[in-house]
Amino acid sequence: MKSLRRLLGLWWISWFGIIGGFLMVGIGEYKHESPAASHFSITLMIVTILLWTVFFIADNRARKRIDGERSTTVVVDLLTLTGTFLAVFTLLGIGFFVVIAPRVP
Repeated sequence: MKSLRRLLGLWWISWFGIIGGFLMVGIGEYKHESPAASHFSITLMIVTILLWTVFFIADNRARKRIDGERSTTVVVDLLTLTGTFLAVFTLLGIGFFVVIAPRVP
């Protein structure tokens, strides 16, 4: 069980790297894109950052309200699942910046 918690901890920490990589690639590619791709790129960056902000606010509020070990496990599992979906969405955004946006005329 401790190894699973360590892996989950590493996974949660890796989200910050994913977010940082997303912003680095997104801002770097934004300068070299066509106007059509740049509008979508800025929208994608804003939406993704807002989703992560809402996630971390919800995480903070959920952790303040939990009481008991069973409730803690349920909240952590739910937050891990939600964060994983956001991480996948963010990785897809990086893929957009790298593969699709440079090819949009």
